[in-house]
Amino acid sequence: MRRLFNLSFSTQVFIALCSGIFIGIFFGEKVAWLNMVGMAFIKLLQVAIIPYIVLSLVTGLGSLSYEQSREIAKKFAIILLTLWGLGLVTIFVMSLAFPVWDSKDFFSTNQITTVPDINYYDLYIPSNPFKSLSNNTVPAIVVFSLFLGVSLVNIKNKEQFLNPARILLEALNKITKSIVTYLPIGIFAISAASAGTLQPEDFEKLEIYFTVYIATALILSFWVIPFFISTITPFKYADIIQGCRNILITAFASGNIFILIPVMSEACNDIFAKHNKNTADTDKYNEIIIPIAYNFPAMGKLLSFTFLLFAAWFTNTELNIFQQLSLAFNGIFSLFANVHISIPFLLNYLHLPSDLYQLYLSGDVLTKRFSSLTAAIFLISFTLATTAYLAGIIQFKLKKILLFLGSCILLISLSILGIQSFFNAVLEQDKDLSEKLKKMQVDWDAPKNISYTLISTEKTDQNTSTPDAIVKRGTLRIGYNPARVPFSFYNSEHELVGFDIELMNHLSSSLGVTLELIPFSKVRNLYQALKYYQVDLVISGVHISSEYLSEVLYTQPIMDLTTALIVKDYRKKEFSDYSRFDATSHLKLATLDQYPRLNYIKHNFPNIEITKISKPDDFFKDNHKHQFDAYISSIEEGMTLVMLHPDYAVSYDPNKLHRFPIGYAVHKGNLELQAMLNSWIDIQKSTGRIAKLYDYWIQGEGAKTKEPRWSILENVIKDTK
Repeated sequence: MRRLFNLSFSTQVFIALCSGIFIGIFFGEKVAWLNMVGMAFIKLLQVAIIPYIVLSLVTGLGSLSYEQSREIAKKFAIILLTLWGLGLVTIFVMSLAFPVWDSKDFFSTNQITTVPDINYYDLYIPSNPFKSLSNNTVPAIVVFSLFLGVSLVNIKNKEQFLNPARILLEALNKITKSIVTYLPIGIFAISAASAGTLQPEDFEKLEIYFTVYIATALILSFWVIPFFISTITPFKYADIIQGCRNILITAFASGNIFILIPVMSEACNDIFAKHNKNTADTDKYNEIIIPIAYNFPAMGKLLSFTFLLFAAWFTNTELNIFQQLSLAFNGIFSLFANVHISIPFLLNYLHLPSDLYQLYLSGDVLTKRFSSLTAAIFLISFTLATTAYLAGIIQFKLKKILLFLGSCILLISLSILGIQSFFNAVLEQDKDLSEKLKKMQVDWDAPKNISYTLISTEKTDQNTSTPDAIVKRGTLRIGYNPARVPFSFYNSEHELVGFDIELMNHLSSSLGVTLELIPFSKVRNLYQALKYYQVDLVISGVHISSEYLSEVLYTQPIMDLTTALIVKDYRKKEFSDYSRFDATSHLKLATLDQYPRLNYIKHNFPNIEITKISKPDDFFKDNHKHQFDAYISSIEEGMTLVMLHPDYAVSYDPNKLHRFPIGYAVHKGNLELQAMLNSWIDIQKSTGRIAKLYDYWIQGEGAKTKEPRWSILENVIKDTK
């Protein structure tokens, strides 16, 4: 029994993790409330971190003498930047191991979210350090701390400041340690909530993250870092690995490298002594460099970039080269902080969901072991290289460098290929949501009174379409396009459904009338029927465009859509950068409506031919009649169309997003009906009905039939009773 209560801390954390997972699987969504406990623990972990960063950097740098700082600074920076560069390249390249997950899915507002320009002045220049501290602007805090620490180097009697600062630093360290004492409780709560609510398809993706993370950590720890050091110093690869074998094992087992700083210095001295390169200076350098380097982001912290790249992949967010470079640059500064500060900061910086941090923390018990391993080998290797540089025994041999580069490229390439091939083979991807799309339903039964032909081919009296006339008649005549997914279309039960159909159901309820829906395949015919008062209202994602301004009256916009192109899958990247097209570009584009900027395209791109078609199927079933290169649509509508046609994809230039409004159309003289509809639309917006329907039909909440989370309690015990 005594052994049970004298378990090591790492064992307690492991037991808490396993217990939490079991409780989550057993009770399922009933333990979702534990997420609040986990969030409270995360907040507590961050209590002392920012002050600790400031004091640790200030005391570490300020304790150096002028001679030491001048001698060490330049060569310290060169080796540090070199190892950071090797690590970042390895981490970002290894992200290519995430398998292709090209599932067709509904539109998400993340696709068109414009990332605001970053104020780099505020991010890096601590013009108001107190503001930077209050806003958790980590890069500016680090810069301020570096300035303050360096300024102390030449100040006399600095110990009068440094001694109290060290005492305060020790107090902050005790705060953190006292909170970390309760880490098993926090891990239990987080893992239970995650296991109880995590969907199976999300867990599959987490497996991918763990695999890529561990593979990257092992490649860095046992090849890239030690092999590089053996390439530029007299020390052999085996000397480095064997000389710090016990340190690496301890770092992996404990998940803590702080306690290993003294023995790391000794290990470095032993490696120098083994090669008869040790002097009083090398011993002094080894003792100074490791404590200072500990305050800089070690390679173990840089491994957190793997999670950020996974988070982007997990949310289908593509990061271009500039965004990846920006992430690496800003991430280095943010990682001077604890990962509990930097990960939420970087998720927010990339505009990724902040709750993904809980996934990171759930897996931190496993990944922390490997990050500690990588951090330990990094600190030892960095110290060996910097001390060797200061001692003048660095060597550069082209043959050894080429061997190092070639072996790294081969190892990383094989790892990427192996991981990607494995997961592509074993994971089932939901590549077709068309069946779910076709099973979507309106809020209640679809309209029963549907006419498939016009009531009359002759012009009727304009007074028959006023609000009073519609109520008196008892029916609202609506013209619609049956092929405008997701606004108006037929589901698998041949029921008329869609955003506009459901909204019209609510309109008919408000007016106390029934619906009479009349299908049209051509926009021109639809507006012709409106002109002769054969329909009262035209729906189906009606573009509010200048093309028909002289013929109809539009209501106020229901929503704004974003212009995009639908192309063959293999041509998606070709159309994701509009700047590559010029006046000599030859393209054939299909379009259903008068989209924004079509006149601009016709004027500035004379070789681009734009053809009007009556329905989207004319593009998808082209049969080489026109051989269209692309179909002009919107991202919102296009995402549903490519579900029905999986060989196609939606493409757009994220740097040139053009929005346009859609609404409804009435006769150009029917001001009464237009005014009534505008007022009614205002009511639907203010009550949140349009937002709800937008989530359901445009973002696909109606197709995502969330099943209750499987649990032992509900699906095993209760089912057997």
